[in-house]
Amino acid sequence: MVKFEVEIPVSGYHAGRYDFEELLSSLSQGAQDIVNREIADRAANAEEFADQFCVVTVVGHSDRDDTAGLTSEQRRESERQASRNRADNAVQWLFHQIVLRLQASGITPPTNLAELRRTSIFTAVAGAADLEVKTPASEEDRRENRRVVFLVAHFKP
Repeated sequence: MVKFEVEIPVSGYHAGRYDFEELLSSLSQGAQDIVNREIADRAANAEEFADQFCVVTVVGHSDRDDTAGLTSEQRRESERQASRNRADNAVQWLFHQIVLRLQASGITPPTNLAELRRTSIFTAVAGAADLEVKTPASEEDRRENRRVVFLVAHFKP
């Protein structure tokens, strides 16, 4: 069995932003190529070729919510919701990329995530529990904390 595993973080979200495609388009061409090759292509290949399987977990992250007047529970929920929005949007992007690649190959694509045959996509929500920059001193530091991380396992039996 050939197995490939990779962890690909994609950071740089502005506060209150969740659109993965927008974030991806702001990155260098090299970074975009890595995301497309190592995530979207591998997931689509698993759907196209009967000898492959792919599992993708998308972990959403946020920065701390320092809004004045919020309780600690409200802060945590705000951070979790931002993480959830980022992860869910990245999953939507990935599914759309799988559909586009299958259509380009002349294959009728699935209409929803549940119809994927050999690709499984999961989400996880981290909130601000795993900050890259523990004490952010700038907006750039905060954008490093606002990210999604793709955990990809690709198998060929």
